[in-house]
Amino acid sequence: MPPLFFAFLFGLGQGLLHAVGPDHCAAMATLGTLGPARRRATLLVALRFAIGHAAVLASVATFCLMTGVVLSETFERWAEIFGGAVLVAIAIAAFLSPNVLRHGHPHLPGHTQEPHSHRHERVTTAAGALMAFSGVRALLLALPPLLVGGSLRTSGWTYLPGFALGILVGMGAVGLVFAEGLERMGSRVAERLQRFVAAGSAALGLFWIVSRLSG
Repeated sequence: MPPLFFAFLFGLGQGLLHAVGPDHCAAMATLGTLGPARRRATLLVALRFAIGHAAVLASVATFCLMTGVVLSETFERWAEIFGGAVLVAIAIAAFLSPNVLRHGHPHLPGHTQEPHSHRHERVTTAAGALMAFSGVRALLLALPPLLVGGSLRTSGWTYLPGFALGILVGMGAVGLVFAEGLERMGSRVAERLQRFVAAGSAALGLFWIVSRLSG
């Protein structure tokens, strides 16, 4: 198998595994309940999250490889704490939007007027980007195709596009499954699911924060 193609496939597989991590699934599921309960809208949430996530991972990893910057365990620890805080923030937003699936977007309690512009798309992409920092060091440690005798090989650079594509495909698949589930549910069941998913995201985020602070 040509080295270029092998590195791409290896990155694709790693990206798919990365995409279905519990923190990513929790974030995408919670963000998916903050928009219209429609299949297309929920799928787009996952894709926007994936784009922000993949862009930051690829950019930071490329910068570190080209400049020789090494990320420490301390950086990874605080990045994971930050990622946990993002999960908690997303969950709080969902809890503050009890009628989100009925109206199609989040409102604070008592607020019923339609806003003139929605920032849901930006929030989703930003959440994916912010949660990417906790995975940068792990990505750099998993780049054997790029590092050969301390130098970079041209064939190895196909790993990063493959990894990014794996994230897009994996997160898109998660979004599609979640979107299909929401589409088949009644509004009452969907609202209960929203709270359940938000509670799960908050619990996972708090677990990350506490475990990293005490570790």
